[in-house]
Amino acid sequence: MSPGLQSNRVTTGRTIASWIDAAWLPLAALISAAIAVLNIRAEHRFHTIEKHLVFKERILHGFATTDVMPSYPTPPTFPMWGYGWVLLVTTNKVVLIGLQMAVALCAVWYFFRVVDRSGLLDRWSRLILQLFILLCTPWYAYHSIEWSQSLATSFLILSLALLMAVVHGQRAAWRGLALSAVCFGLNLNLASDLYLLPFALVGACACVAKRSRLTVVHALVWLAGVGLTLVPWMIYTWHATGTPLVKSTNQGHVLLIGLGQDPLARFGITYSDGDPTMYRILRDELGDAFARRFYASCSFEADAVLRPAFLRIVRSQPRAYLDLVQIKLRRILVGDTGTYGGEFDEGENVGRFGIPQPARRLLRRYTERVGHALQLGTTLFAPLVVWAAVRRRQPAWAFILVPIAYQCVSCSVAVLQPQYVANLILLQVLVCARGLGLVVSRLETESLH
Repeated sequence: MSPGLQSNRVTTGRTIASWIDAAWLPLAALISAAIAVLNIRAEHRFHTIEKHLVFKERILHGFATTDVMPSYPTPPTFPMWGYGWVLLVTTNKVVLIGLQMAVALCAVWYFFRVVDRSGLLDRWSRLILQLFILLCTPWYAYHSIEWSQSLATSFLILSLALLMAVVHGQRAAWRGLALSAVCFGLNLNLASDLYLLPFALVGACACVAKRSRLTVVHALVWLAGVGLTLVPWMIYTWHATGTPLVKSTNQGHVLLIGLGQDPLARFGITYSDGDPTMYRILRDELGDAFARRFYASCSFEADAVLRPAFLRIVRSQPRAYLDLVQIKLRRILVGDTGTYGGEFDEGENVGRFGIPQPARRLLRRYTERVGHALQLGTTLFAPLVVWAAVRRRQPAWAFILVPIAYQCVSCSVAVLQPQYVANLILLQVLVCARGLGLVVSRLETESLH
């Protein structure tokens, strides 16, 4: 290649990169607003807002443990109470979605800023990450309707970004660790899916960080900080159930119906919240009257029965269960699962704002395909990213890769749904951008020689 042509290409590339650098965040805000509008009437039932309205009423009634909302009674500790506090501010759906989108955009901005300043990206990876964030509609769809999960994910991203900032000296260690611990604690107060992840992160830090007494102290202080944020919840659950809890009480329910995802139906369980076998166990152990209670299978009493029942079934068929786990994990790794794809006011909802139904369906299909591609791309590029991180001695990548591995294993062990892995979207986008950037950089280097 002639020097003149090469110089023109470099100049053009820098101009494009400069334009994208200036425009990507405003464009992300515009896309998030558009996706929010198209999902504004969606009814997504995975986490209905009514469950969280119950906790709002309990908080207003002095942390009541009785049914203060008879029209929609739920057990005292399901779900987590975080979104109940948010609903004290407003119950307006438009405002809530706007709030979720705004917090998500702040999380994206800060996350990108930390990753960029940490030197984790080369020129191509940085550019690709900005473009991928714009093109990744599952991220915006996820935050347009997922009550509690949206804010939980945003706080997770902020917590991980703060940890990376501390590792790379961008923030004063103690202040950054404190803020990170609070953000992770807020995540757990909104949704308890990741309640064991802090231990995995501390373990990863012990493996990749420089060994010193200060590093150990930092890790333990951060872990203690996360625990402190759960103390109010523990006090409430102690008052409600007689036992201080750090998570919700639907673990046994989730583990048991997860067996119903076996394509060979080897466990006699159906993938249903009303699974007959699960409720037969409840009737046998706690009586028919208890089993008839609203959301009985997610209660504190039921959890103490269903978790041992799950373990008994697994111990009776360990090979079948391990096979089921690998089936679910493989579905994630090959992209069969995807991520939450949004609803875009389709089906029973009547589209508004002059956007025809075919256009909405086309956007949803695109969003679903991006989610599947994101899962598969993470599998393909993760080994390359790990290799580059080890070679360049970038321990901060552990804070990206460990949560991905944790959640993939967690969903394989319990219930696998797109919504449950959607909290990894931004982390997976980063892995894909970094991996593709490494490939492009390699090809560019070879073309110059």
